Amino acid sequence: MRWIDSLRFWLQGIILLRHPELVRWLGEQRFHLQLVDRARRAAPLAKIADSVQLIGYEEDRLEIAEHATVEHGSLLAFGDEENGFGRISIGAHAWIGQYNNFRASRGADIRIGSGCLISQFCTLVGSNHAIRRDQYIREQGPDTARLGVVLRDDVWLGAGVTVTPGVSIGVGCVVGANSVVTESVPDYEIWAGCPARKLGERH
Repeated sequence: MRWIDSLRFWLQGIILLRHPELVRWLGEQRFHLQLVDRARRAAPLAKIADSVQLIGYEEDRLEIAEHATVEHGSLLAFGDEENGFGRISIGAHAWIGQYNNFRASRGADIRIGSGCLISQFCTLVGSNHAIRRDQYIREQGPDTARLGVVLRDDVWLGAGVTVTPGVSIGVGCVVGANSVVTESVPDYEIWAGCPARKLGERH
């Protein structure tokens, strides 16, 4: 009978709660879903997948315009207590694909324009560590000479693209898969490579 199956299901669930690692994992998942729910309430016309990871999230650090989408497995990191927090803004009708990695920090915001297409496994890095010899790199703060990433409207990043700090990608640009963009790209140009170089222009 259906009610017997339902009771058996719930009893099996209760028995599983004797495992502390499962209880801890469930608590982490509940906290994660609460953060995602807060982000959704702040941007009710956007779509944010349940599995999006938000690190250092506060409502004033994330702006998602209407009809923008952040897909499954993407990570939005806003910084930390040591290096400070930055902002991430995503324009209207932008599509952020699966498993992307956006990392902002103090003074190193990430801005994505309207209508952008960000394919899977892309990384946008707002700041890098300084690399002086007199200190471990992991102990050095951000290199303030190059900060932030800007993608203007109608940009398409192919799968696996990395955009480094200080880069601005112009309106209507296309960046080929697995490229590493280390310098700013003028409007409507097509770039690819590691490091990325101009291949052509949109017509």
